[in-house]
Amino acid sequence: MSKRFGLSLLALTVGLAGCGSVIDDPQQAVKERREMAVVLSDVGLGDQSFSDAAMSGMSLLREKEDWFIDYRELNETKSYEVAFATLAKQKPTVVVGLGFMGQADLEKVAKQYPKQQFALIDAVSELPNVLSVTFKEDEGSYLAGAAAAIQSESETIGFIGGMKSPLIEKFEKGYKAGATAVNPDIRVLVDYAEDFAAPDKGRQLADAQMKKKADVLYAAAGLTGSGVLEAAEANGKKAIGVDSDQTTIAPDAVMTSMLKQVDLAITKIGDTVKASGLQSGQIVLGVKDGAIQLAPIRNANFTPKELQQLEQLKQDILEGKVDVQ
Repeated sequence: MSKRFGLSLLALTVGLAGCGSVIDDPQQAVKERREMAVVLSDVGLGDQSFSDAAMSGMSLLREKEDWFIDYRELNETKSYEVAFATLAKQKPTVVVGLGFMGQADLEKVAKQYPKQQFALIDAVSELPNVLSVTFKEDEGSYLAGAAAAIQSESETIGFIGGMKSPLIEKFEKGYKAGATAVNPDIRVLVDYAEDFAAPDKGRQLADAQMKKKADVLYAAAGLTGSGVLEAAEANGKKAIGVDSDQTTIAPDAVMTSMLKQVDLAITKIGDTVKASGLQSGQIVLGVKDGAIQLAPIRNANFTPKELQQLEQLKQDILEGKVDVQ
């Protein structure tokens, strides 16, 4: 089933009096219509994280830039390749792959449609018709680690990743670096669920880390991470969310979230393709771009001095004084 949503013809014509109307030249309206077709990550909508953030960006394009949006979830198509091929056949302005796990299939289909613009978020492709967008997750995780170290009373904090991969390891490395910048003696426990859609596994790993005295847990694990946050709340510990502000998952535990503005990546792709047409290359987004940041501190009694320390670490990143890669 197609999941396309866009502005109706009537909506497009409202307010255009005095400057021309699509009714006057309907063929021109069709020519100028832009469409983004997106293949969501394997977890899909409802993850309160990566895919939901991307949908927010798609909504912005639809509402502010008059783009038409089409998307697919893997529970319908059963594979990334089928999803990419189905969308490419419709010849949209750009086909977007969300997440590194779909890279191989996106590139396979992109080779079959060399004149079609593709875009890939969270991985880098060398193909001439694939625009790549990546983030400096280590920068945001650095700030998350610093916040965790400031909050921790046991001097033991935890990190739980969804799948051991170069991307998620960037989160881990940044988290460790930020924590040790605040407290060189802090202990950072690390586990990987090897699954982005297993909240129960997240709870189990979180429980195990808390038994080892971890009192702040950071999850970069998609839907699996929701189990981590819930376990922290159930045990009176603190947690740090990822991608989106995940306070609603565990309101009494989440002290902040490492915001990875996937919605900004979606709109950046739209703006770039609109301006430049078929292209390749890489766009890298970080703290300086407003694409990586921490959500407001909650459920934590940071002193003014500690808040200033966190702000200074952010300033160090902006000034290029921190390199955690």
